[in-house]
Amino acid sequence: MKGVIMAGGKGTRLRPLTCNVPKPMVPLIQKPVMQYSIELLKKYGITEIAVTVQYLSDVIQDYFGDGSEFGVKLHYFEETTPLGTAGSVKQAEEFLDEPFVVVSGDALTDFNLQSGIDFHEKNESLVTIFMKQVECPLEFGVIMTDEQDKIVRFLEKPSWSEVFSDTVNTGIYIMNPEIFSYIKEDAVVDFSKDVFPKLLADQSPLYGYSAEGYWSDIGNLKQYRQAQSDILSGDLDALIQGTEIQPSVWVGENVIIEEGVKIEGPVSIGSNSVIRSGAHLGEHAVIGSGSTVSNKASIKRSVLWDGAYIGDDSELRGATLCQGVTVGTKASIFEDAVIGHNTVIGEEARIQPEVKVWPYKRVEEATTVPQSFVWNEVGAKSLLKGHRATGVANSEMTPEEASKFGAAYGSLLNQGARVFVASDSNSFSQVMKLSLIQSLQASGVDVVELGHTMLPVLRFSVEQSDAKGGIYIRLLDENHEKQLIIEFYNEDGLPISSSEQRELEQVITFQSYRRVAFEYVGQFETNHQLEGNYIANLMEHINVEAIKARSIKVVLHEESSSNLPLFKTILEQLGCSIHSLSDQVDEETMRETLLEYNADFGVMVGESGEFISLMTEQGHLVLEEEQLMLFIYMQLEKGLRQELAVPLYGGSALEEVAASYDKTLIRTKTSARAMMESEGTVQMMSYDGPYAIVQLLDHIVGNKQTLSEILSDLPVQSIYKQEVTCKTQQKGIVMRKLLESLKGKNVELIDGMKVKHTEESWTFIVPDQERGTFTVYAQSTDGAHAKQLAGEYIEQINFIKQQTS
Repeated sequence: MKGVIMAGGKGTRLRPLTCNVPKPMVPLIQKPVMQYSIELLKKYGITEIAVTVQYLSDVIQDYFGDGSEFGVKLHYFEETTPLGTAGSVKQAEEFLDEPFVVVSGDALTDFNLQSGIDFHEKNESLVTIFMKQVECPLEFGVIMTDEQDKIVRFLEKPSWSEVFSDTVNTGIYIMNPEIFSYIKEDAVVDFSKDVFPKLLADQSPLYGYSAEGYWSDIGNLKQYRQAQSDILSGDLDALIQGTEIQPSVWVGENVIIEEGVKIEGPVSIGSNSVIRSGAHLGEHAVIGSGSTVSNKASIKRSVLWDGAYIGDDSELRGATLCQGVTVGTKASIFEDAVIGHNTVIGEEARIQPEVKVWPYKRVEEATTVPQSFVWNEVGAKSLLKGHRATGVANSEMTPEEASKFGAAYGSLLNQGARVFVASDSNSFSQVMKLSLIQSLQASGVDVVELGHTMLPVLRFSVEQSDAKGGIYIRLLDENHEKQLIIEFYNEDGLPISSSEQRELEQVITFQSYRRVAFEYVGQFETNHQLEGNYIANLMEHINVEAIKARSIKVVLHEESSSNLPLFKTILEQLGCSIHSLSDQVDEETMRETLLEYNADFGVMVGESGEFISLMTEQGHLVLEEEQLMLFIYMQLEKGLRQELAVPLYGGSALEEVAASYDKTLIRTKTSARAMMESEGTVQMMSYDGPYAIVQLLDHIVGNKQTLSEILSDLPVQSIYKQEVTCKTQQKGIVMRKLLESLKGKNVELIDGMKVKHTEESWTFIVPDQERGTFTVYAQSTDGAHAKQLAGEYIEQINFIKQQTS
């Protein structure tokens, strides 16, 4: 059997470690990570090895040569442009004329390859994937197998709502040469995204092997440093370079350790290094070859590459230093800091936790590293969750952070693209908007500022124009703490996709902002007429005169303290009599006011005008499932669209109603983006409060009914809903164990896990995308039974949490 080592990765998430070297050449305990892959293949008798290379390929080839020094024979296959995992292996098709093992040159494992090979041959598999259970499966391909270990479901890099297991693809495969018929030549083809789904569709023999042992893909800087500790601690079965001079202390050749040095293993010291008197090497210190650790320097949990110089009385705690770094006397470098190649840290300088200094920088004496030298993931990147960034106003979310977001979003668009920007009327939102707009312009993007308005206006305006995106800024009072929210939308007015979110994160993380020449900065204009255009569009589709003639009374409560006049403007134009309530109102106060005022209905408007809650003229607060049915029913009556999107948790009675109108309901994920994509527009009642209100007014007047009468005609089923807290790292195992317990039952895996009990009852378990929670929905013919159904799964979730904590 032959082997393949995929070694073309850039390792962008490991920068600045990989600014000067490709990821497979990043050192782990005195040798490149790829060397561990070579040694693993050799251990199982695989010595004919293809190596696919692309980024900085000469660095790899210069080091390993033909492989003879390592007891193997290496054959290099170089991509001139990236071809994807499968596309790169396709280049070695002629060489791979027998079954072969594919491993990654930038991952670390001690899996028993022979056991996997035996499994592959026994099952007569075309492809066998080595699988492993992990805490957070979001960055991997999630796998589900049947009782015969045949793969029945595969999903690459899912969101939490798509996670159905904590068992993932490790990127280690055993393949037969027939696999090449599934891979186009000279094309970008990925095993996980392209090849494996085809194998599943063709029902080809694709098996999953549950591997025992250590595995890490070293996907980020913390995992990189953890891998060093794992090797030293013996968690990985691998040969450690050097001589063990005392328990768990490995030393290379020609190392000088002076008297008075204190060493607490596990520790690794590379060849030709000097450790001077009084120095202290604490647990999990890794000192690269040719390094000097001076008098009374203290190093703990830190990794030094070759040629480092650590000055007297300096202190390193949990840091990573690349090749040739010089650290001056009494300097301090703290947890998770990373210093790039050949950087000089001056005397008494302090590098704060989690900052990164790029290669060839110089930090002056007695200074703390300035922002211009570093990337700090604690900042903008960590505030970004999904399509929005959220943080405490002027503490976490500052004008400086807004500037980063503007520069990053602008860098994703073509120069000269147009972006709409709007906000609520809060003064701090205005400050943040100004900062963000200036960075957008500096990236060469034209900005149209819509003024103070609601979010639905921005989305609709983007959808109806040639703008390439939109940004909305608002303040939210949550748990007595002011949160500033920045939301990002694409050219269709939809929340940006998960791939766009990752691109935005990467630009922020690596500060790869585009700055255009000064004469090409973006243009700026204000257009406060777009709100008027939005209102005019709403009025086009309703009987304005009939509504005016009815003189409807409305009790209005707006949660936002920004005093945006949009709702009042619309209601006044429709001749409504409005009784407004203050921003601190509970349900009972709303009910009392509505009955006293003899209003036709009450409406509570959310912070951004996106969501509303209704109260009938009788004081009944309309439930979530009732409101969903109401909105669907009104759209069916109006006949505006042939297909309507409904969330998966919506009651099954919705289909019955739609069928009577000869319309189709599309069941979608519960996210705004999924709903809007399915329906083909951003203007949906569930996500556009003003649109929902004018349609409701039109319906009430046109049908000469009260809101209570309309609701009484709708076949609303009982739906129970409850949230269950769960640590993020437990989500994957909870989903897997739940799924295992449901074998033989009718389960649908979309946006979570929907268990169908009967025609009229089901339970739907949805992991939250951002928070550590599950939402459990249950439907039945009565509320008590729905609560019981939900309770059974809530109990299971809590039991699994307890067992795995």
